[in-house]
Formats: sequence, C-alpha cells, structure tokens
Amino acid sequence: HLIGFLYMFFLLLQGSLFFTRIHTNRWWTFTLEFMVLIHGTLVAYMQAGVSGFWPMFFFGFMALFIITQMHGLGLSRNLRWLFGVGYIVAVLAMYNWRGWGNLNEIIRIPLIDYISVFVLAGIFWLIMKIAGMVRKPPTASEAQSV
Repeated sequence: HLIGFLYMFFLLLQGSLFFTRIHTNRWWTFTLEFMVLIHGTLVAYMQAGVSGFWPMFFFGFMALFIITQMHGLGLSRNLRWLFGVGYIVAVLAMYNWRGWGNLNEIIRIPLIDYISVFVLAGIFWLIMKIAGMVRKPPTASEAQSV
C-alpha cells in the first residue's frame, strides 16, 4: 500500500504543478508513467506470487514504455534498440518458461490503454461537437470570400 500511496502522491503533485515547467519535464513525466509499471507489477506479485499475473503488468506497461514513452526522452538510437531487443528477449525467456498460451497477457494492458485513449478522445470530440465548438474548415470558395 505504501508504494501505491507514494505513486498517488506523485500523481497529485503532478496535478498541482500545472502551468509550471516541472509539469512538462520529460524525465518527471517519465517517472510518473514508469512508476505504474513498478507499482502494478509489485502489487500483482504480492497478491499471487510467481505464478500470478505480474508478467501481464510488467510486460504490458513495459510495452507502453517501448512503444511510446522512451521516444520522448531523447535517448540515442542504440539505447532505444537495446531496450526494444531486451524487451523481446525478456518476453521470449518469460513465456518459454511460463507457457506460450499465456503470451496474450502482454497485449492486454497496451490494448486497454490505447483503446481508452481513443474512446476518451471520441467522447471529448462528441461533447465539443454537440456544444458547437468543432467547426468544419472553410471550403475554398468560403475562404476566398473572406
């Protein structure tokens, strides 16, 4: 629970730092985004031990890091390749031991995350459309008359 409280404290701190430089600092936001990997993995491991769902959380949130987060940190191309290849090697080793039938675990977290982002964006778009805030770009003839 202490790790969860620390993580929640950091998220609340991030919210209170809105409109400051630290709010958009890439290493600070990376820390917040990466802490969910540590927190989720540890909680899952503490709940069920080695045979539990901790690989789903570890490899799922690590996939989010590999796919999106590491590219905003200014890491060298070689280091990004090292992370990517290391991830693949770790997945192969884990699911060779755990069983290939469980491999679908690694796509659950990224799938839920990315679907949620698109659903949320769609909801916001719909609200803005209903409120009349989304306007069509002017056609060529409308732009000439202005």
